[in-house]
Amino acid sequence: MIRNTLCVLWMISMLLVLSACWDRKEIEERATIVGLAIDIAESGEEVIPLTYPEGTQVPTTDLGRIKVTAQLAVPGQIPLGPSKDGNSSPEDKVWVVEAIGNTMDDAIQGLQQQLAHKVFFGQLQIIILSDKVAKLGIEHINDYLRRRPEIRRTAWMAVNEEDAAKTMQVAPKLEQVPAIYLSTMFEEAVKMGKFPENDLGKFWIHSSNKGYDGFLPYIKVKENNIEISGIAYFSEDKMVGKTEPYQIAYYNGLIGQNPGGAAALVTLSDAESVMFQSTKRKANFEVNLRNGKPHFDIYIEIWGIIREKSSESIHLDDDKIISKIEDIAEKQFEQEMIKLIKETQDKKSDIFGFGEYVRGNLSRYWDNEVETSYKWKEIYKDLSVDIHPTVHIERVGMKAS
Repeated sequence: MIRNTLCVLWMISMLLVLSACWDRKEIEERATIVGLAIDIAESGEEVIPLTYPEGTQVPTTDLGRIKVTAQLAVPGQIPLGPSKDGNSSPEDKVWVVEAIGNTMDDAIQGLQQQLAHKVFFGQLQIIILSDKVAKLGIEHINDYLRRRPEIRRTAWMAVNEEDAAKTMQVAPKLEQVPAIYLSTMFEEAVKMGKFPENDLGKFWIHSSNKGYDGFLPYIKVKENNIEISGIAYFSEDKMVGKTEPYQIAYYNGLIGQNPGGAAALVTLSDAESVMFQSTKRKANFEVNLRNGKPHFDIYIEIWGIIREKSSESIHLDDDKIISKIEDIAEKQFEQEMIKLIKETQDKKSDIFGFGEYVRGNLSRYWDNEVETSYKWKEIYKDLSVDIHPTVHIERVGMKAS
């Protein structure tokens, strides 16, 4: 009798443990946001008071009123494989909704008011900031996003040249969901060596470090597509500048980002040039005190191939010509890398992490002379850096000369 009673109790306890689906939520019962754009609201756009009575003194941020534009996945309209319907388009797979609020959560509440189901950020792929938002400061936005536990750190954040809302209307033909296409574009750019690895999680880590400043992809809308047109770099929580598109390759070289993949034009004379494409990079930072201040020597090795030449007078089967190209490339890369560092120094934005090398290798100097991120920015402005690049041409293509 006792044995039977124990068996029944054991079976009941196991049923309680195995009830794994008690809180399930069907995908059709969620308003799944896959893309989010954040802009400054125009003066004529009004806020609907959803969380406070009319006339209440509401909280505000440095951004003023915020407009959020969400790209929502339409349940049942996104195929697992290629679409069999020739007339189907990306616009059929997503729904774009916008709302205005005094804060991020106020704006999101405005979105929720327009949707039948609860807003869900678990599949968020991309967050686009307008240039104006990024320059005013994104501390409030980061704080809100970090407090949403379902937001994945593998999502991407980027800055758009104009209105961020425009990016939510872009419908590339290569992907059923536009936001997923944008996220994939950044991921593939990293794999091809055309952009440094920098998803949302890494951006937050860099921004939180005392000796490192964050950066984001800077994009432009081109008709029905989007291009990466530079790196938007920050000081504290504000965007203070952007690089030119070609400077992304030099940033990757400075930090030793692998694999290689970016191409650079190497000019030999007024009529002669070659296109050099990196395949592998290696960077070694050495820091020491010089006259009581940090000094960096960066030793960079870049391996690559010749993709193109501008003149038949360039004989790529001649070892002397190859050595000449390597020497000229080394001088050019050194000049461009120093130029890029100087530009970020003028803006007090250490996107290379020099400060973290000082913290790690010159900890006593950091504790006595620096200690804060603000003080480091003042030191970084006048930091002395020497670049020592070495270029190796591994191949010149299938043609001998």
